[in-house]
Amino acid sequence: MLKFGTSGIRDLTKNLLKNQVAKEIAQALYTVGWQELSLGRDGRIGSDKLMNEFIEHFPGKINNLGVTTTPELAAQSGLAVMITASHNPSQYCGFKVYLNHMEQSTLDLPPVSVYSKWKLLPKDIVIDCANGGLGHKLNKLGFTNIVNYGDGEINDGCGATHPEFLAKYCQDHNLEIGFAVDGDADRFMMYLQDHVLSSEEVTVLLATLMNLSSIVVDETVNSGLASNFKLTRSKVGGQNVTRTMQATHINFGAEKSGHYYFDLNSTSSDALDAIILITHTYREKGLSGLQTIIDTYRPYYQLNHTVNLVDLPVDYETIIANFNPRNVRKVIRKSGTEPILRIMLESKKEKAVQKAWQTLRTQLKIEG
Repeated sequence: MLKFGTSGIRDLTKNLLKNQVAKEIAQALYTVGWQELSLGRDGRIGSDKLMNEFIEHFPGKINNLGVTTTPELAAQSGLAVMITASHNPSQYCGFKVYLNHMEQSTLDLPPVSVYSKWKLLPKDIVIDCANGGLGHKLNKLGFTNIVNYGDGEINDGCGATHPEFLAKYCQDHNLEIGFAVDGDADRFMMYLQDHVLSSEEVTVLLATLMNLSSIVVDETVNSGLASNFKLTRSKVGGQNVTRTMQATHINFGAEKSGHYYFDLNSTSSDALDAIILITHTYREKGLSGLQTIIDTYRPYYQLNHTVNLVDLPVDYETIIANFNPRNVRKVIRKSGTEPILRIMLESKKEKAVQKAWQTLRTQLKIEG
């Protein structure tokens, strides 16, 4: 049986096609008893071929949503399969599986016997759609200020993974506010006045607008948020965040990556939920209303660095385990989607972080 991690199955699209992964998933789901499901894709190159392969080998009934977003697909009742690699570059693709709005970590799913937010989203708001599914949807609905909605490769120099495009667009057009989503529109970044906000600044904005005192955040999120809210930490990964939300009955969760969760009964982050909340407040209270909230956030000093695993010494895991700098919080982990090591060091004092980083760089023989 195929297994799913926190981000489903992902690989180079050519590998997925060569190994007939779509066929295996379709047949596996039908074999365990599923006779009906919803299906969507994010529009990246090759996703149409994977969808056609899936349809060919799934004998049951398919509600085909075509090019769409992960949140819209996850909103469908019953079983739903999304063909996407989310924020990964366009040469990648993959699969996410949802059962009654909850992302699944296995295909061994027992069978069980609409999206209405479009009218709430201002049609003139700037959204960089990363050439993904959201852009196709908004274009059909007559939105007037969307960019990167299908003319280029997905996530290529645009969207939530490249917010510099959004920043330049807003500056060139004298705009105060704008948003950028990733390929399947479950992650977003925000531009306000003159710069792209950090995910923590967006978290302060959203949680304050929702009048929350407690929130769930992943372990890499800046500890400065503890001055604004009671923080409950989870491991990195959307499923870890939402499981912690469910266990603690806290109905808001945030990831450093720009995913935000608003529903205890769903494991899908939805960029539109956040954009709708923020834009309506912006229309009501203006730029100063948003900025006043953001200014309450006082971040700790944080250093983030990535290193290719092939560049590390053989005993790097032992080195990391024994690395315990004083007065510095560390989160060092392998990426779940790329062959890299992610390093985060944090402290109230910059000097403490810089000293710890120099020590770790020397021990791991990191150049540059």
